[in-house]
Amino acid sequence: MRSIKRNVLCRMFLSALVGLISFSLILGPNTVYAQSALPLPVPGSMVMPTGSFVPVMLKGMTIHPEDPLKFDFIIDSGNADFETTGQGANLSLESESTKLIKYFLASLTVPQKELWVNLSPEEK
Repeated sequence: MRSIKRNVLCRMFLSALVGLISFSLILGPNTVYAQSALPLPVPGSMVMPTGSFVPVMLKGMTIHPEDPLKFDFIIDSGNADFETTGQGANLSLESESTKLIKYFLASLTVPQKELWVNLSPEEK
């Protein structure tokens, strides 16, 4: 009895699948243009440049003579619009600054002989 129900369900599923495939083949594929899916300008129209963007940058650092392992980093927030109100103020500026400082400190740990980049395709 169970195998009969299973066979009937399998046949119904296969019939529905074949019907769906046949129906989609009869209708054919739909034509989709990029202009309808994305907010792109009309072909042939002039595209104006956007404004420049200045990212968060590590501009400098201060080394304290009395404690040479104590640094103060000078961070330029650039054009980024960070929230300065509420609890956890400047959280995203702080996270961006921390990321830049970690990159800088990591670059200090790499030996100088390994900081060479070959940009010529003819050389090894």
